[in-house]
Amino acid sequence: MKISVVVPTHNRSELLRRTLAGLLEQSAPAGSYEIVVVDDGSTDDTPQVIQESARLAAGRLRQLRQDAKGPAAARNLGVREAKGRLILFTGDDCLPDRRLIEEHLKAHREEGDVGVIGHITWHPDLEVTPFMAFLEDGVQFGFRKIKDPHDVSFWHCYSSNLSLSRRWLEKVGGFDEDFKHAAWEDIELGYRLHQRGLRLVYRPQAVTYHHHPTTLERYLVRQRIAGRSAALFYRKHPEVAEDLGIAHAARPIAGKRFYLVLMEYAFAVGVREGLLGEGAEVEDESAALWRDPGFAQSGRAWIHEVFGGDDPVRMELVRARRDLEELRQLRQEYEAVTSRRLYRISEAVAKAGWRVLRALGLGRRRRAG
Repeated sequence: MKISVVVPTHNRSELLRRTLAGLLEQSAPAGSYEIVVVDDGSTDDTPQVIQESARLAAGRLRQLRQDAKGPAAARNLGVREAKGRLILFTGDDCLPDRRLIEEHLKAHREEGDVGVIGHITWHPDLEVTPFMAFLEDGVQFGFRKIKDPHDVSFWHCYSSNLSLSRRWLEKVGGFDEDFKHAAWEDIELGYRLHQRGLRLVYRPQAVTYHHHPTTLERYLVRQRIAGRSAALFYRKHPEVAEDLGIAHAARPIAGKRFYLVLMEYAFAVGVREGLLGEGAEVEDESAALWRDPGFAQSGRAWIHEVFGGDDPVRMELVRARRDLEELRQLRQEYEAVTSRRLYRISEAVAKAGWRVLRALGLGRRRRAG
């Protein structure tokens, strides 16, 4: 057995069915690989789906189950039970290209004892929204940032399409099971592997198709989870705080940028609606920010925590209103003072003029002759 494909899964039975079907129809010889599926406490019909796929696999697919402990623990269990010298990690929402395993095996033959990162892209069946295209352009998967495919940074160690020798996993102790969610646990593994000297290479020919459409609303929830996982990463490896963005997230500018970007985006949505014409249906993803009262409440709590007080923008508006009111009062006082001065000046001029007229005899009444 050359390579074991480890697939953690949780409550995605229909997608898992398609993923396993794709893994069983690979171009690599059937005897060169096995599939190890680890059910991470699913409550749907995942066990039945795995059993159905196993009947078609002719001994190439094995089923493991654990209580819900997260994908890191599930992968570690799969590695412990795997028989292959090489381990290929992928996800239950990643439909494999037919040549996926063949390309990973080829990369290991050509590059030696390395870790191999394959390419991940949206599945062609999906309608890729502008937001999903934005995520693919370096946010969720940063393949375009790779400068040297023969020496890739650990920041690109994505467990949705990653293969390496089980010897390396045993050397670093596998995935850190303190990470309970699919966020940063693979990058953290890549960091420890990098410290021990493993070189990562990128093979774009080894493709998995991510079948997990998302929206801004759902991704914001994911980002909150990612933030908590980043804090865990930081506690374990304080030296990477700057690259993780920990320091930046704690600065007041982060909150102000949120408001600026949100306003800019809402303005752009309005411009787009105006250009498309009246009545055109346009998805306003910014509205997702206000649908969940819990999210809005947590956002206010975050602002209070970061700034040590209430919303700084609101406070700035309160101060501006107070200053404006003071200016109005000053203006009223000035106008009142100015009016009194003008009256006194006018009165003095009038009296002086009257005295001049009387001196000239123009102001006296003529007596009857």
